[in-house]
Amino acid sequence: MAARKPAVRIAVPRLRAQLDAYEVGPDGLEDEDRLTDVTLDEQNLSDVVAQHVEISGGRLTRCNFGGSDLEKAILVDVVLDHCDLANARWSDASGTRLAVTSSRLTGFAGPGLSLQHVTIRDSVLDFASFRFAKFVKVEFTDCRLQNADFVSADLTGTVFRRCDLTGAEFSQVRAPGAVFVDCRWDGTKGIASLTGTKIANTSPIDTLAVTTAMATALGITLTDPTDHPEAPA
Repeated sequence: MAARKPAVRIAVPRLRAQLDAYEVGPDGLEDEDRLTDVTLDEQNLSDVVAQHVEISGGRLTRCNFGGSDLEKAILVDVVLDHCDLANARWSDASGTRLAVTSSRLTGFAGPGLSLQHVTIRDSVLDFASFRFAKFVKVEFTDCRLQNADFVSADLTGTVFRRCDLTGAEFSQVRAPGAVFVDCRWDGTKGIASLTGTKIANTSPIDTLAVTTAMATALGITLTDPTDHPEAPA
């Protein structure tokens, strides 16, 4: 029996014991703003537009980034807890040692996003788009990703654990070494691109769903034996 490979270790955000409280001004964030070793609680940053914003060492709790446009933002050693990023657009942004928990990212768009050592837990990412994104040591746990778009993303080694992938799109992804554990696969598209992945399902229903999705991608129709009666002798 082959030995189990150890789980991929994802580095957690490195935060100072004491962080400075930060209050966003009436103009929100501006181009090239840099926030270092801060806490933001219940701050309203909805619809803010800025480029090259950097947050280094931060804990953001119940902050609203809904509809924001943060091009080429850089987040390093940041915790996002119960935050709202619905319909935000963070193109060509990057996150390193980032932890997202219990947050709303419905309709989030991150084209060209780069994530390294990132965990996303208990969050809603329905209709989120990660086209041409690159993930390195990233894990989604207990997330809802219905109709999420991963077209042309690099998912090498990414882990999806107990995620709802109903209607998700994986066309043209790179995913060697990616792992999917107990995920839902109803209507998932582009599954033929998941070459080199591992899929483990406890539920027979989920196993059937992924089998059906694979068959559809290969142009195979799954039918019942009764649909094909033998010819009379």
